[in-house]
Order: sequence, then structure tokens, then C-alpha cells
Amino acid sequence: MNWYNIELEITFYGKEFELTEASNEQEAKLIAIKKVIQKYKCLEKEVVVLSCKIIQN
Repeated sequence: MNWYNIELEITFYGKEFELTEASNEQEAKLIAIKKVIQKYKCLEKEVVVLSCKIIQN
């Protein structure tokens, strides 16, 4: 499992950064999107992933 820093853009809220532990980049993006949807009570189509970077030790 690796740590990923995901940068997201949310309509009407702006940028959001999520730190997520996942086995791959795709899974990290999905986890981050789900967290943001719950946090801001927005729709999935309002969330755009701008970048996803693995955090190296």
C-alpha cells in the first residue's frame, strides 16, 4: 500500500487535497472522490481529479 496526494476541483467549493492510502492510483482516486462527496454533499459529476501523486518516503 502506498500513500497518494490527490488534488481535486469541486464545483462551487474550489480545490481540495486528499491524502489517501491505496494499492494503486486508480483506487486512490476513487477513495478521494468518495471522501469529498461525503464531506461536501455534492454529486460525483461535480468532482474533477486534477492530479494524483504518489508520496515517496
